[in-house]
Amino acid sequence: MFRGGFLVLALVFAISACVETTITKAKLVPMGEAAQPVLQFDGGFSQNLQQFDDFRTAIQENIYGYLPDSSKVQVLSKKVLDKSAFSGKAQLEEWRIEVEASFGKDSSLRQSNKAQFNLVVLIPTELKQPVPVIMMQTFCPSHVVIPLPGVSQSKSWSGCESKGLRSKIIAYVFGRYIATPPLQEIIDQGFAIAAMYPSEVFPDSSEHGRAALQTMSSGHGDDNTRWGNIAAWGWLYTQVRGALDHDVRFDKAGTIAYGHSRYGKSALLAAAFDSEIDGVISHQSGTGGASLSRGNLGETIAKIIKSYPYWFAKKFAYYANNEKLLPVDQHQLLALIAPRPLLLGNARRDVWSDPNGAFRAAQAASSAWGLFGQTGLQQEKLNEFKPNADIAFWIRPGTHGVTKEDWPAFLEFLQAHFGREAKP
Repeated sequence: MFRGGFLVLALVFAISACVETTITKAKLVPMGEAAQPVLQFDGGFSQNLQQFDDFRTAIQENIYGYLPDSSKVQVLSKKVLDKSAFSGKAQLEEWRIEVEASFGKDSSLRQSNKAQFNLVVLIPTELKQPVPVIMMQTFCPSHVVIPLPGVSQSKSWSGCESKGLRSKIIAYVFGRYIATPPLQEIIDQGFAIAAMYPSEVFPDSSEHGRAALQTMSSGHGDDNTRWGNIAAWGWLYTQVRGALDHDVRFDKAGTIAYGHSRYGKSALLAAAFDSEIDGVISHQSGTGGASLSRGNLGETIAKIIKSYPYWFAKKFAYYANNEKLLPVDQHQLLALIAPRPLLLGNARRDVWSDPNGAFRAAQAASSAWGLFGQTGLQQEKLNEFKPNADIAFWIRPGTHGVTKEDWPAFLEFLQAHFGREAKP
């Protein structure tokens, strides 16, 4: 009994290592210095687009590391597991995906690096197709996230499998939907789901994660700017999007990247570098995600680098305690998503993820939406949720996790922008 209790506590501490519990509440009005550098789009449209290219270069160089110089994705197989899941409302499938990354500017010298993973897909069957699809990166293997018969079990240990005390404690600490989202509600709202377990390719661990990153970036000449896990996971979103694009059952104008915490970071990066991702829900992405690095009220660069150095390029560590020397900040990452719909999710007691910094980043990034004749953020306080806005900012009571309050807000946003009656 004691050993089991110890394992439960150890698991909770391991999962929550990126979150500092606090009784402090985030203020509901923006506080602190404005995002720097200030975005200025006062040239011609082509000049402004060149700024976006400059942002992408600086973001890779200084924060996440460089994405592959070329990529390929192939669907090796599609297996129908259940034609009438959820009382006939959805078809359950499992796809085997192969991805290929190549590094090296000289195409004749590029080295090809390959990996495979499973993608579990749920497709509504009661609606006229094509349907919008939510791409998910998950903390738990797919057979836990979508606990339906036939889904292959991952060989990677995740700590998610137990249905006893351990899983109850995890759900209590991090919310009802931390492992499995409300699948029935999502299907009922007309959205397909494509779920992957990114640790199947790039493990979320210092030892195995670094090894996988190095293997998949063979041919990259600069160890200082080789990609970290956030960039690699973001790249996987793009590969999944490429695989889904070839299936006529999915709306090519309705591919959404969803991620919580570290995968909220990778969802943002994916959309910033892949214009064919049509929308983003980034929940509690924090430092290295939506929240500004300068003036961060929660997890600083120094703290996140100490805990997760393999998430970022080695060069990012140079800015620990030197944030003002960082030539880019997260509002520029958000700007790269314009003019597509973006939801930033937060919680008041999750000050470690710095909701205030995420809100100020959204304020500063809104001018990028203005380039396309849109408004961007339409609220002055953190709790004035406007799901129809180009940038929707959601904040609820509580701490880090995915709770029963979150998914209704996410679905309201999704219906506003991608639903059957969404604005044109």
